[in-house]
Amino acid sequence: MVSAPKRAAKPARAAVPAWLSTPLLWAAAGAAWLAALAAWAGPESLAWAARQGLFLLQAVGAAAALWLLPGLALLRWLWPGRLAGLMRLAVALCAGLALPPLGLLLFDLAGLPWNRWVTLGYVAAAALALVLRSSSARPRPRGAARAASAWPALALAGLSLLAVIGRLYFVRNLPVGLWGDSYHHTLMAQLLVDNQGLFTTWLPYAPLATFTYHFGFHGNVALFHWLTGLPVTQCVVVVGQLLSAATLPAAYALIAWLSRSQAAGLWAALLTGFINIQPAYYYNWGRYPQLTGQVLLAAVVITWLAALERPRLGWRPVLLAAALTAGLLLTHYIVSIFAAMFLALYLLARLLRRPALSEAGHLALGGAAIGGLALVLAAPWLANTLSGFLVRNAAGFVNGGVDAARIAGYATLTPIPPLMLKSYLMALGAAGFLIAVARRAWRVALLAAWAGLMLLAVVPYLVGLPGSGVIDSFVVYIALYLPVVPLAGYALGMGQRWAERWARRPVLAAAGAALVAGSVWGYGWQLDHLYAPEHQLFTPADARAVDWIKANTPAEALFFVNVFPAYGGTLIAGSDGGWWLPLLAGRATNLPPLTYGSERGLEAGFAERVNGLAEAMRGRPLTDKTPVALDLTTPDNFARLAEAGYDYVYSGAHAQPGPAEADHINVDALYGRPDLFHVVYVQDGVTIFGLGPAP
Repeated sequence: MVSAPKRAAKPARAAVPAWLSTPLLWAAAGAAWLAALAAWAGPESLAWAARQGLFLLQAVGAAAALWLLPGLALLRWLWPGRLAGLMRLAVALCAGLALPPLGLLLFDLAGLPWNRWVTLGYVAAAALALVLRSSSARPRPRGAARAASAWPALALAGLSLLAVIGRLYFVRNLPVGLWGDSYHHTLMAQLLVDNQGLFTTWLPYAPLATFTYHFGFHGNVALFHWLTGLPVTQCVVVVGQLLSAATLPAAYALIAWLSRSQAAGLWAALLTGFINIQPAYYYNWGRYPQLTGQVLLAAVVITWLAALERPRLGWRPVLLAAALTAGLLLTHYIVSIFAAMFLALYLLARLLRRPALSEAGHLALGGAAIGGLALVLAAPWLANTLSGFLVRNAAGFVNGGVDAARIAGYATLTPIPPLMLKSYLMALGAAGFLIAVARRAWRVALLAAWAGLMLLAVVPYLVGLPGSGVIDSFVVYIALYLPVVPLAGYALGMGQRWAERWARRPVLAAAGAALVAGSVWGYGWQLDHLYAPEHQLFTPADARAVDWIKANTPAEALFFVNVFPAYGGTLIAGSDGGWWLPLLAGRATNLPPLTYGSERGLEAGFAERVNGLAEAMRGRPLTDKTPVALDLTTPDNFARLAEAGYDYVYSGAHAQPGPAEADHINVDALYGRPDLFHVVYVQDGVTIFGLGPAP
């Protein structure tokens, strides 16, 4: 017999009695929340939110239309049994992220374009599917039961909305996303829009001929653009921040499902959104695809468990879990591995409990059915990855094709810094694990094993396994909040449950006040400390320079921009706004998107030529990280520029890494050779030189 099949489908017990869920009390709590925010965090962000009310409504409405509405329709048709209202909303929001990449892949296979009208049809079809299925749904609870269950929903909604306001306030003045990853993510989203779906060639922005990168985030950005009409550059930032806020309901759903505790879910949402630095800090790096996968991961885990904990396999729960798993495979390859780790631990734990033979067969058949169907759904894209160099690059870490020094740099576990995971949250997570063990809540305890397995993936050589370097410590460290913070929320939730036995009403009131106080403190702290200006490569000064370039240089002009060696000297990256010129100014440069290392060029040897020019200009191998002040006035370097057909040299307003840490163009040397270079633009830190003497 399958263990606890009914328990898997039971909604979490209402966290509060009906007396605590009256409209008057809700209004008073909301007013106190706003007053505390204004007093602690200052009224500026709230005033901004009031001024930008229509924009916020548009952003939240688009997210609801693209993710929540289709997710609810999907659950209505495929979820096995009844799912409590708040859990249904949280899971639906996460699950909705899987559908756009699946839809884009399906349309590509059918040779059909995806555009604004298809997006509107997609939303309308989701609404119709939800309405048709809702007519046969069970009656909703009424009276006191409904009022009692509304309070946790309002608390989670308030936390999530506050996170949305704070996250969007962070990025209110950004012309484009931060750091280097934002460039190729924006480029891929723009190419999806330009091509009305999946593409191969990266023209006119880069001479690349394959597209093998995971595209779930970019597909969601494209649909957001088609629905709202906002520029893709803005959509990347807005969608990324909306996903950052979505980590709150994702954290709630994961631990509330595993523990059957709404209180643990609310604490986990608070800690994820306002106390720990990650994942709110992701926007400084532009790590939005990984964030998308991690939000979707919560729904993947929950749907797998819901399917496997039923007495009998049904085609609907199997299809639901498989579809979301396939969506995750299209969204982020490494996060898919993280999900597989947890599911493997879950299956192993079930088998170690010495189930009956029929139950073991049930698990094997269910896992094979879900996993096999997911692979079938994602197979066209997984086969497509073979067309580029992505698989080759990953295989290099397994078969020794990557040098030992580079592997050592990736496959090393250093102490976890507070930027990744705060020490007191790790301690609280450890307490949550011990409580789970004491209570025999083995599903919750699996989170600790999951964290350990994620860390082991960085250093598989410790247990004699190959693949060191495939998953580096940075990728794992910024994802450790996934298992650890829910464990911390579980510890607080169980502590609250214990205290409620002695004084229920005061404890519930104190818990509500703590949620408000924690969110207010975290909101104000984040406004002051999360933005790292050194990560802004493209500044408003660069945006003005782009306008000048488009108006004053020919479309075929070729620009030489700042680059420095990255990824162990295998690639070059940009250190200022010059990286964005192909996308924003329509002008070619010496610097392609970072994906040139995993995609094929239009011509053989493209990556080698890109790296070769950079290496020749700096006069030393790319593996030598010693910073170089590139002197473009030397006879050899100037000859290389002229021979390659460069017309201009671009030095941006802000270089990161700075001159002391990475290569940079020696602007003073260019000023000193008016016979070789002449200034055509100088403003707010941006300098553009033309090759040759002034006309």
